[in-house]
Amino acid sequence: MAKITSVQKGGIGEEIGLEIGDELLGFNGENIVDVLDYAFYDSQEEFTLNLLTKQGEKVDIEIEKGEDESLGIELDESVQLEPMRCKNKCLFCFVDQLPKGMRETLYVKDDDYRLSFVSGNYVTLSNIGQKELDRIAKLRLSPLYISVHAYDRDIKTKLVSNPESAKVFDKMEFLAQHGITMHTQIVLCKNINDKEVLDQTLTKLKELSPYVKTVAVIPVGLTAHRQKLYPLESFDREDSREVIAQVEAFNKTAGGEFCWCSDEFYIKAELPLPEYDSYGNFDQIENGVGLCAEFIDEFENALDEVKGSNAALRIASVTGQSFKEILTSLSKKLKSKYPNVDLRICDIYNDFFGRSITVAGLITAGDIVKQLKDAPEYTIIPSNMLREFTDTFLDGMTVSQLESALNTRILVSHGGDSYVKLIDGLCKDADNNKKQQNKRGAK
Repeated sequence: MAKITSVQKGGIGEEIGLEIGDELLGFNGENIVDVLDYAFYDSQEEFTLNLLTKQGEKVDIEIEKGEDESLGIELDESVQLEPMRCKNKCLFCFVDQLPKGMRETLYVKDDDYRLSFVSGNYVTLSNIGQKELDRIAKLRLSPLYISVHAYDRDIKTKLVSNPESAKVFDKMEFLAQHGITMHTQIVLCKNINDKEVLDQTLTKLKELSPYVKTVAVIPVGLTAHRQKLYPLESFDREDSREVIAQVEAFNKTAGGEFCWCSDEFYIKAELPLPEYDSYGNFDQIENGVGLCAEFIDEFENALDEVKGSNAALRIASVTGQSFKEILTSLSKKLKSKYPNVDLRICDIYNDFFGRSITVAGLITAGDIVKQLKDAPEYTIIPSNMLREFTDTFLDGMTVSQLESALNTRILVSHGGDSYVKLIDGLCKDADNNKKQQNKRGAK
C-alpha cells in the first residue's frame, strides 16, 4: 500500500479521478511491493488498478491506455527501494578492506536484484529465493548484472562463504528460461578460481547464452588494509598475460563479443589494449572493460574536430598510476593542436588505500594534496574520482576544498571528449582575454 503524493495535471491519473492522499493497494488483485510494480504496470496497455480512496472506499479501476502513456502519479517513500543487505562474506570484499574513518555509506554492503536492474549494480542472488525469481520474471527485470566468480560449488562457497551462493547457476538457468538477459562478472583470485576453474566457469556461462550476454574477468583488488583477512595474492605481469591469453582464446571460440579481461589486466601485463571495435556495445564498461579504449577514441575524435590554439597555458592532469602512460601518449598528440599548452601528467600514488591500488577512481583528495606540488592555475581530474552526482572525494574532501588547498582551479573531465573540450575552452578564454587586452592597449 502506497499513498499518492502527486498527480500530474492533464495526465491519465487525473482523468480517472486519482487524488493526492489516495492509497494504491496494488494491480490486478496483487499487492504492490515497491515502486518497480508501478513502473511495470505503468508501461502496460491494460491492467486493473486497486485503490483505497482517501474517503476509505476500495475501488478497482480498469485501465486502458497507450504503452507510452503514463498514469502520471508519484508515490510516497513506503515503496521506494531500500537496499537489501549482502549476506556473503567474500574473501575479496572491497568494503572489508576499507580504512576506518570514511563516510558511513561506504561501509554498506548491498546485494539487491532491484538495484541491479535499476542501476547496474552487480549482485550474487544469494539472498533471494523462488518468490523473488518469479517476480523478476513477471516484471521482466532485464538486464541483470550478476557476480558469478566460479561454477564449481565448493570453490564458489569458499570464495563467498555462503552455501546459498553456490546455487547461482540454478537461479540463472531459471532466469534464462524466462528470457532475462544477464551480464556477468568474475573477480579472479590467484590459485583459487583461475586457470581450469576459469575455463569451466566461462564454458558454463556460454551454455546460458544468448541470455548470458557478456562476461567481465577482473583482477581481485587488494588494499593495504587486509589485516586478519584471507591471504590473497595479486596478479603480476606474467600471471596477467596468462589470464589474457586464456580469456581471449575463449572469446574467439565464443564469437568474439562474449568475454573480456578488464583494462587493468592489460596494464598489469604491459600489453597493448584491444581495439575499440572489439568491445561490442561496451556493456561491461563500468567494470573497466574498454574504458581506456573509449577514452582514447573520444579523445582522438574530439581532437580532430577542434580548431586548436596557440595560447600558452600550464595545466596539471591528475590520474592514477595505471592510466599514466596512456594519458602521457595522448598529451603528445594534443601538441598538434595546442603547441603552447604545457600539460603536466600527475600520476598519484594511492597511499590512502595502498600502492597496489592504481586506478584513478580510488584516488583521494588527501593524496593529491600531498603529492601535487606547485600546482598550475588549472588542474583536470576525472569525474570517477568523485562520488556520483556530488563534488566529494572518497575521503570526504570537496572540489572547492582541494582548490583552496592547492590554489588551483579544478576542472572535472567526463571522458575523452570532455577532456579535449575542457582544454579547448581554456585556450579560447585565453585567446579572448588576449584580444581584449590588445584592444585596450590600442586605445
